[in-house]
Amino acid sequence: MKVRNSLAALGMSAVLALGVGGAVAPAAVAASPATATTTAPSVAANADYASKDLKNGRTQRGKASPAGKAGDARPPARSSLRCWNPHLSGRVFAVSCSGRAFRVFVDCSNRVRYITPVLSGSKRVTMVCPAGTRALRGGAFGR
Repeated sequence: MKVRNSLAALGMSAVLALGVGGAVAPAAVAASPATATTTAPSVAANADYASKDLKNGRTQRGKASPAGKAGDARPPARSSLRCWNPHLSGRVFAVSCSGRAFRVFVDCSNRVRYITPVLSGSKRVTMVCPAGTRALRGGAFGR
């Protein structure tokens, strides 16, 4: 009788352990790095930008980083930031701005907003959305 009760308790422990293990295992798989890396590249490829200094003509090129969802509210522009001559066509958004510390952004059709690093001075900034997308809107913020 004791052996039978011990076996029953052992069997119940095994069932409970498998039941808990079955519930935990899918969560561990869902959070694995392999799953995260397979979705990350398709979410947001980098956009390119070029910033031409309007005083000396030097051009700086780089990658704009993803910074949120397209269509998010525009950050407020400060009174010392001036922008003019915006242009939107296909994958390209361009704008001229003058300020002490500002960023230019573009919302692309992949539903991602890309922003430049902090810029200063008078610049003509051109941003190009990733291949297969198009520029929907853009702007600048800072001071």
